[in-house]
Amino acid sequence: MSFGYDRLKQTGDFGARKKTNNKWFETQDSIGYWDDFFNEKITWGNLNLEASYCLAEAGMFINAPCPMIVPANKYILAVLNSKIADYYIRGLGVTRNGGYFEYKPMFVEKLPIPILSAEEQYVFANLVNEIMVLKNSNLSYFELEKQIDQKVYELYGLNEHEVQFIDNQKSNQYL
Repeated sequence: MSFGYDRLKQTGDFGARKKTNNKWFETQDSIGYWDDFFNEKITWGNLNLEASYCLAEAGMFINAPCPMIVPANKYILAVLNSKIADYYIRGLGVTRNGGYFEYKPMFVEKLPIPILSAEEQYVFANLVNEIMVLKNSNLSYFELEKQIDQKVYELYGLNEHEVQFIDNQKSNQYL
């Protein structure tokens, strides 16, 4: 046996992976969240030029490194895609070559999202629904994005000067 195979075995021996009943080519651990893939989820590409969180339908499977938030919530989707959220999250990490940012879950999860009632969230969900319809029809949804940004600025209590500062940063998309 070669050194590589000995390290891949799941025997728990020194230098090998931990002991499991799996073959060397199988996943080490069963995941407790496998059924989350069958639910609607918020997902995003790990490396992007700008925030691009989207909804993945129930039953849609995603590939690594594509993080997800389950269950999906259109209010959270709107906040994540807002300019202020992107500004905040980008402040936690490093931009890579070509302007790409690695939207790691460890950065995204640090965003403080205000807790709203279902009624308060409805306004955001409705705007997201409208954007999805327009986007699927290849129509402009820029004005709806601006409405969401304005509502998110209000959630965080930004003043006019702070809003102008964020608005002058690189723009982003919602879906």
